[in-house]
Amino acid sequence: MSQPSLLERSEALPVFEQAAPKPQTSDSEAPEALPQLYDPSLPTDLSHLRQKQVPALDLSQHPNFYQIPRPPSSLFESLIISNGNNNHASSSHGAPAPDPYKVLLVIPTANESKTELLWSRLSSTKPAHVQLSYCQVKAESGVGEQPYDEAGPRGAFNRAVNAVAALLGDEERRAALVEDRGVGTLIVGAIENFVLRHGIQPEPGRSCGPVDHGFVVLCRVSLLDMTWDWVVGVSRGVTVPWEYYSAAQKQGFEDEGEGEGEGETKTCGKVTVGKLLLANAGVDDANWYQALAGVSRYDLLGEALKSMDVPWPAVTPSGA
Repeated sequence: MSQPSLLERSEALPVFEQAAPKPQTSDSEAPEALPQLYDPSLPTDLSHLRQKQVPALDLSQHPNFYQIPRPPSSLFESLIISNGNNNHASSSHGAPAPDPYKVLLVIPTANESKTELLWSRLSSTKPAHVQLSYCQVKAESGVGEQPYDEAGPRGAFNRAVNAVAALLGDEERRAALVEDRGVGTLIVGAIENFVLRHGIQPEPGRSCGPVDHGFVVLCRVSLLDMTWDWVVGVSRGVTVPWEYYSAAQKQGFEDEGEGEGEGETKTCGKVTVGKLLLANAGVDDANWYQALAGVSRYDLLGEALKSMDVPWPAVTPSGA
């Protein structure tokens, strides 16, 4: 079976976004007390919960991770109309023609740490011919709060597509952030952590060896020729405490009623391992790696980003 390239090109999709709101520290709403997740049977001694780091995945061994969604063609219509049916013409309300070297980084999260990672990587590698700005937009992953296995990469792809659709689908924001600025290229950066159930050899008596990894997507969307290019990466991982993995499974799945099977055949969990660690061991749910494995999740995501080539728009022979 042939493997897709890490840089894939297909027809471009639309995007949406808003002026960057003040970043929050978590992907979710402000943390709430979660007494319903308290379980006295779960261990709380951090010395018992110590975990180990695991190398990054070889993506060639996971072809099911390449589930790149295709947006409906209707998402392109607003952009085509706004460009006067001519991708190189000024828009109908007098905005400048889109310039491929005016790049808008679209970040589909309000998580401050992820935003800083993405902005730092792109701003530090920006070619001289590129003008770069960024905005944040809320976009759903469609894979539940706790994705497992291939749902993690699928969630990152979904966030990128949904962010693009949201930005281009909102006339006011599209005008303010894209058209009025003459933006001709979008780069969407999406990150989705997920649990790979069979990440390591399981211990005796256990069905799997779960490991948490981060899947990173950079998608370049050209607003001139309606094409998009994907670059993907995956972070080093951290093993997941077995007791907390099992407890997260018991909280159920968003895809419970889809298809046959149950338990480990489902991939869209309702409750994260991190939320259970917060409720029972007082560990930061967004960065439990630090307390349990002595390394920041964001450091590992930063490593993955640095290993990826940013899909900048290339200089054309004409300089256009």
